[in-house]
Amino acid sequence: MSHQSGIRVSQELAYLFANTVSEKNLRLIRVSIINDFAGVSDFLEEKLPCYILYRLDSKSSTGDYEWLFMSYVPDLAHVRDKMLYASTRATLLKELGDSRFVDSMYGTTAPEFTLDGYQKHKQHKEADAPLTAREKELAEVKTAEANANAYSYSARKSHASGISFPMSDEATQAIQGLQQPDLTNNFVKLSLDINKERIELEEASKIDIDNLASSFPTDSPRFAFYVYQHTHNGQDVRSNIFIYICPPNSKIRERMLYSSCRGSVITFGENEGCITITKKLETSDPADLTKTYILEELYPVTETAPKPLFSRPKPPGRKGAVRT
Repeated sequence: MSHQSGIRVSQELAYLFANTVSEKNLRLIRVSIINDFAGVSDFLEEKLPCYILYRLDSKSSTGDYEWLFMSYVPDLAHVRDKMLYASTRATLLKELGDSRFVDSMYGTTAPEFTLDGYQKHKQHKEADAPLTAREKELAEVKTAEANANAYSYSARKSHASGISFPMSDEATQAIQGLQQPDLTNNFVKLSLDINKERIELEEASKIDIDNLASSFPTDSPRFAFYVYQHTHNGQDVRSNIFIYICPPNSKIRERMLYSSCRGSVITFGENEGCITITKKLETSDPADLTKTYILEELYPVTETAPKPLFSRPKPPGRKGAVRT
C-alpha cells in the first residue's frame, strides 16, 4: 500500500499549469519540493530530486496539449528525499489532472531525460516486457487450460469444474480393473504429462497399506486410486480411496494443473471406472498415509461427552418467624 506525503501543489504551480495546457508558449516546467529539507541547496545538481512536466506537440481530443511527466530521483539523493518525492508524485499528478499526462518517465541520471533517452523509453514501453520464470509458468498454465478445454471424455461424459485432461487408454483400463471381483491390482497411480496434456498411468500394482506412503514422490503431485480390503468390527470391508498428493516443493505449474484437474479425475473414476469412492484423501506429505491415519479417516471416532447432570438449585431458605 502506498502512502502519501501530504504535500500539496502550490497555487502558483496549479495556476501556471492550468493556463499553459492550452497554450504553446511554455515547453517545460521544473517542479521541486522546497522548504522541507535542510541544506538541500548545496546538492541541487547531483543530489536533489525533482519533477519535470514536459509539454508535447500533440493535443488531446479536447484540444489541450498533452504532457509528459518525468520524475528525476538521483541515486545520490538522500533516502528521505527519495521517499518524499515518491510519496508526493501521486498527489501532484492528481491535483494537476493526471488525465493530461499521456506518459511518464522515471530516471536517476540526467542523460536519461534527453531526446535519445525519451526515444529509448518509448521503445522499451512498446516492447513486450520480459517475463519472470513464475510469469512464464502462469502463462503456460493459461495456455494449457485453454487447450485442455477442447478435450472431452468419449462415451459417457460428465462435466466437472476445472480442467478435464484426457485419460490415456492404459490409465483407463487400470482404473476400470479396480472393480473386478478378483483384484489383480489394488493401486493405480496417475501422473499428468504436461507436454502431452494427458493423464498417464504411472503404476498399477498390488501393495499393502503399509507400503502406500513410500509409493509416492516427495517433489511432485500425483493422483491415485487405492482399494483397501480389510476387516472392521468383524466384517470384511472394501474401501475405495482416492488420493491426491501435492508436496509444497512441487513446481508452481504442476501444483496449479494438478489442483485444477483433480475434480475431473475423481469424476472419471466414478463414471468411467464405476468406482464408488469411500474416502477422498489429500495431503502435502506422502508420509501421512499411514494405516493409522487412513483408518481414522475411514472410521472417525465421534466422542460423545456425557451430558452433565442438571443440578436444580436449592430454593432460597425461608427466614424463620421470630415469635415473641
